[in-house]
Amino acid sequence: MHGALITVSVLFGANYVFTKHILDGGVPAGSWVLFRMLAATTVLVPLALLLRRRSAGWPRPVAWLGLVVAALFGIVLNQILFTAGLAHTTPEHSAVINAGIPTWTLLVAVLAGQERLGWRRVLAILLALGGVCWLLGVDRLLAGDGPPSADAARGDTVYGDLLTVANSIVFAVHLVLLRRLGRGIDPWLSTAVMFASGALMIGIWSGPAVATADLVAVATAPVLWFALYAVLFSTVLTYLLNTWALRHTHSSQVAIYINLQPLVAAALHTALGAPFPGGRFFGALALIAAGLWLQSRTRAN
Repeated sequence: MHGALITVSVLFGANYVFTKHILDGGVPAGSWVLFRMLAATTVLVPLALLLRRRSAGWPRPVAWLGLVVAALFGIVLNQILFTAGLAHTTPEHSAVINAGIPTWTLLVAVLAGQERLGWRRVLAILLALGGVCWLLGVDRLLAGDGPPSADAARGDTVYGDLLTVANSIVFAVHLVLLRRLGRGIDPWLSTAVMFASGALMIGIWSGPAVATADLVAVATAPVLWFALYAVLFSTVLTYLLNTWALRHTHSSQVAIYINLQPLVAAALHTALGAPFPGGRFFGALALIAAGLWLQSRTRAN
């Protein structure tokens, strides 16, 4: 189980770097979102239908609608904001912001009436929020030092970081929606419904803007190898491993392992020639990790 969680974190951490290379390789963000989701849906939907429990039956119409709404947040908006954000920031920043997803999920669940707040949970949320603000350079703005820059060595990444914050929030909404739908729906069947409907919605949004040059760019090495990794390893394989791990452990353990992703992204990106991440990256990661640790240690108190 721990091996699966470590593998997922390593695969996801590398995905930030390889997706950045895809976007820098001439593939527009909107086109890449469509290519990735169509390819992943082609693999995952038949596999999910094969693995689903035949005894579970098909969801009721209300549940179908709920899954489509969950796909809108967890697949469509999530992928669009994630990819557009990564196009304007660094893999390290994107990874450290998304490490706070469990904390944003707690906050959304509290607002939805699914969870109660205790002082430790309040502190966990404040630590994660402080980490994001530190990464964005809000302290520089408040101190009157000019426009905040998340990392002077990397240039202005604030726009991309804000899109990534929005990505992490909409994914938190997705997770809360899935919890509200309940455990009565087979997870593999819900996977098939969400990926199919998500791919359709993304196709309607970005399909008209896709150009032949985008197809050529994604089919040309080395972008092709990065694209295959993003589809087969960081989408299909990680989804299967995550689904298996969540059935064999508590979600708090999954949240702790998510802290490995920014470190993997930073190490791989640096190994491929990028500058070493600045102090704001490590400070933000420390604050968000502390919040996740505190959140995992307690129930509402």
